[in-house]
Amino acid sequence: MRLVAVIVFAVLLLVGCSKSDPEAAKGPIVAGVDISDTDVAELLEALVQSVRTVPTSASIRGRLGMAYDINGFREAAIATYKQASRLDPDDFRWPYFHAHLVAEDGEYERALEALDQALEDDAGYAPAWLFRGSWLLKANRPLEAMDAYRRAHELQARPYAAFGRAQSLMAVGEIPAALEILEPLATKFDHPYVHRTHGEALRAVGRLDEARAAMARGREAQPLAWPDERRDQRNVHMRGHASYMLAKELSASGRVDEAVAILRRLQGHHPEEHCGREEEFFLACNLMNSVSIAHDRAGRPGQAFATVQLGLDLRPSFAPFHLTIANLLRDGRDLETALGHVEQAIELNPSSGYAHEQRGRLLFGLNRHEDAKAAFESALQFEPGKRTTLFYLGLAQVELSSYDDAVESFRRVTEIEPYFGLGHVFLARSLAEVGRIDAARRAQDRAREYGANPAELRRNEIQLRELEANEPLEPPG
Repeated sequence: MRLVAVIVFAVLLLVGCSKSDPEAAKGPIVAGVDISDTDVAELLEALVQSVRTVPTSASIRGRLGMAYDINGFREAAIATYKQASRLDPDDFRWPYFHAHLVAEDGEYERALEALDQALEDDAGYAPAWLFRGSWLLKANRPLEAMDAYRRAHELQARPYAAFGRAQSLMAVGEIPAALEILEPLATKFDHPYVHRTHGEALRAVGRLDEARAAMARGREAQPLAWPDERRDQRNVHMRGHASYMLAKELSASGRVDEAVAILRRLQGHHPEEHCGREEEFFLACNLMNSVSIAHDRAGRPGQAFATVQLGLDLRPSFAPFHLTIANLLRDGRDLETALGHVEQAIELNPSSGYAHEQRGRLLFGLNRHEDAKAAFESALQFEPGKRTTLFYLGLAQVELSSYDDAVESFRRVTEIEPYFGLGHVFLARSLAEVGRIDAARRAQDRAREYGANPAELRRNEIQLRELEANEPLEPPG
């Protein structure tokens, strides 16, 4: 009895000394518990019940906020993070996560207020300073951003902090100073966004040839994303469609075993046999297809084939199964059987530009170039201006010696993606075939600037020299 009294006294003493707000220990914010996705609903219901059981726990309330956050219940997440922060004002995570949700809506000033609250609790977390710099830049406060990046640099957040400082310098017009950072950074940090920013700085000081080359390396630029261990804590609560999308991203990035683990958990709610149902089969079939693709990426073609074949046995009318098995068959060089599956996919979904493009690629591999050309043209009816389809169409036109048409296809390719070196290679080759030597030379120069394959460049160079020797004058037009 004495021990119990001591424990109770200690708990009361801690509560009395806490900075927490007792008013925050009210009922939880409730959202999503009645949605049709049982994977999400069951998690949220369990966490809501946990909050009701221990309403004074900031940690439990924060976990509910993280679950709302990562599964897309934004308003419920913000309100719950605010409750958790009032229960425990010293926990960095709750205002930090809150700040990110506000920033996602473009409200950077409000996000900075919440972030500053988090930094009062822990000023030594480098990713927070990187985000502070990024949001200050977006709020048009570059001098303060520079200070934030300087602090991140002190916390060893390289090379991200260096890049942020360069961006800040560019924002205030100090381009030469920015280049002093970007020049060495671009050689050490091979990221498209760094190359594109380097190219913009080079262009601003008139170094146009170098700028074009840098911009070519940055043609698929996406903003930098740095590691953030604390925000990653939310991922354990990801369920339903959000976790499915995460699994697809993990699979595509090579983290296949993690992807399969998520997909298998989801299959607990949508098992394989449900793919054969008359109703509510779509998610089960989609999961099977994604598991097959993940196995293939992991170098397990046997498991990939078995999974997609089972899917076809359960639901032969599910078009993605036919496309997936076609890719596996193509890898095994069984192009005819692969073609049959792609044609079945087109019968099931005639408006799929991707399926028509895949049919064209298989026909091209079978040397049926006229049919391949027609397939690529069909694909473009559904996805006009798709760069890959136009490129393959150009290749088919080259095989058919339709060089004028090929020039037009490759010209469109390079308009859509100006820094695609291989597009300029084949544009140069096609221009040379129709005798437009000067235009071919210009395309060859651009191909070289944009990092095209040296072997392809050499082949073009030989072709151009032979044509120049035999036909030195370019026809008019």
